Amino acid sequence: MRSTTVLAGLATVLAPLASAHTVLTTVFVNDKNQGDGTGVRMPLDGNIANAPVINMNSDDMICGRDGLKKVNYTIPATAGSKMTFEFRTYVDGSRPGFIDGSHQGPISVYAKSVSDFDQNPAGSGWFKIWHDGYDESTKKWAVQKVIDTNGLLSISLPTGMPTGAYLLRTEVIAMQNVTTKADGNWYCEPQFYVNCAQVYVQGASSGPLSIPKDKETSIPGHVHPSDKGLNFNMYDMKGLLPYVIPGPKPFRPTSSSSGANAKAALTTPTNFPGAVPDNCLLKNANWCGFEVPDYTTEDGCWASADNCWAQSNNCFKSAPPSGIKGCKIWEQEKCQALANSCDAKQFTGPPNKGKRWGDVTEQTSVQVPGVMKGADLVEDPVDTTTSSSKDTNEKANNNVANIPTVVATTFITTSSSAAKPITTIPSAAITTAAAAPTETAAQNTVIRCGRGDKKQKRVMHMNRHKRADF
Repeated sequence: MRSTTVLAGLATVLAPLASAHTVLTTVFVNDKNQGDGTGVRMPLDGNIANAPVINMNSDDMICGRDGLKKVNYTIPATAGSKMTFEFRTYVDGSRPGFIDGSHQGPISVYAKSVSDFDQNPAGSGWFKIWHDGYDESTKKWAVQKVIDTNGLLSISLPTGMPTGAYLLRTEVIAMQNVTTKADGNWYCEPQFYVNCAQVYVQGASSGPLSIPKDKETSIPGHVHPSDKGLNFNMYDMKGLLPYVIPGPKPFRPTSSSSGANAKAALTTPTNFPGAVPDNCLLKNANWCGFEVPDYTTEDGCWASADNCWAQSNNCFKSAPPSGIKGCKIWEQEKCQALANSCDAKQFTGPPNKGKRWGDVTEQTSVQVPGVMKGADLVEDPVDTTTSSSKDTNEKANNNVANIPTVVATTFITTSSSAAKPITTIPSAAITTAAAAPTETAAQNTVIRCGRGDKKQKRVMHMNRHKRADF
């Protein structure tokens, strides 16, 4: 029999993290729920699953903590599909909520074509397919708009994405701890909440996709501490608008045969690397339960029961912080039922052979919002010519905050895109320039945020107490 002690320990490990933060847990394709955790790379440690990344040079900026490890299953979609991303504060969905209302800021979605999901996604080849920042017409940040839709962000895939494997990377930037003064006296860090979903896209062509140089970027390296959008005091926007969203402008390749008819002609792929197996009886995130061997003897009955319990153990061990609902069903309705039949000396089986539970989290009723408009979304022909280096450099220069260099040292990153001017950070905050600090060092060396007016100091004080990870 399975040990209930093991179960209790696992439940403790997977307990939801209570904080003001967020993490991507679930993807919907054309309003169809793909299941909690399925195809999503998320931190395995439930205690820090929704904690932000601070160091912009860290590999955690690529796909989040543990984001360089592929997951077993991949989400199928077609070019032009509606993709909905669900973000949660309580990772297992035990309570509602996307992120604390104080954590306002922009949201972006990036994509990268990969040969397979074993490929290290670091470096060049990333392009942004959607973003939104501060909407002056509604006076809302992108974060607030997603709070209004209960943590669900819907966008459309570009119609010109060629067939193949992609990582879709969501990036939520919380700006509540970013405040600057013209004299450079104080600077605080933005919080990055990033995750990746493995998606196999069926497109109208087989690629490769040519990305304009000014819209292709490297991660890490796509954002820089001197970017205007990362040096923005959201408590006092006077003279700072319009807001400049960090990173490149979106690139949305279009198909030569675009339109509703073209999208209808594409069929969702079924035979591709990472597809959920046809003989999967029950799915929990990126684990599947399979039928146990038939038996006609007592030894065969208990051998099949052991097979079932072993699968159950793997389910609990592999479950991400998004939950273990499927594991519990498999344990009770499959393994315990089988063990009970062995105890009852019913040695022909298994019972409920071939029963399919699917993914119970897919059956949860969720109101999926429509596609969010976003900013700077221009459909680009797939043969878009690249901008001149002059244009690229001008764009880079326009995206750099004017921080005085008199009291500054340098903080250097590398990128495949056009070189940006050296970032300047107050010397009291960073004293070495040769290498990026570790995340812990970055957290400990920034100047504390407390020099604003009374309202700012009060807000910043409250926010520091909401930051569970540091």
